[in-house]
Amino acid sequence: MNLEPYQIRIAETAIALIAFFLIRHLTRSFIRANLVRAAFKTREEQEIRRLLNVLLVLVLAIVVSAIWGLDQSEILVFATSVFTVLGIALFAEMSILSNVTACLVLFFQHPVKIGDRLRVYDQDHWVEGELMDITYFFVFVRTENDGVVSIPNSTLLKDSFHIIEPGSAKR
Repeated sequence: MNLEPYQIRIAETAIALIAFFLIRHLTRSFIRANLVRAAFKTREEQEIRRLLNVLLVLVLAIVVSAIWGLDQSEILVFATSVFTVLGIALFAEMSILSNVTACLVLFFQHPVKIGDRLRVYDQDHWVEGELMDITYFFVFVRTENDGVVSIPNSTLLKDSFHIIEPGSAKR
């Protein structure tokens, strides 16, 4: 059986798409399991899924581009450039993308949960209150006088904070 080059590319593209949907399903299951464990709201789950889907689509685009004949050296230059820029941006101290990365770390790996009572060291003073929400860029803490303070996610990972009292949310 002698296949034409375009038939091989179609088969490889189909395999890449199947792998994409399988990985997307597995990440969705992983996110759901962490959502239950961490007592996050559905909105946070949707935001995290959306972010991971964008990353998966970028990887799929690079793979399909390679399958359909873009020169491998061009793909390698493009991919390394993108990953270098993202790497620098994700780990820069005050970058917007570093806050998005911190959001992912808080979602998957950190013991802090919505409803916890925190004491966070933000710049030159301590902020104490209940953790109300975690978004892509900020965590929101309700203080004693019912004011809500927004703190960048990267600050929560970089600076000291204490979980004074675990929240009442389901774990």
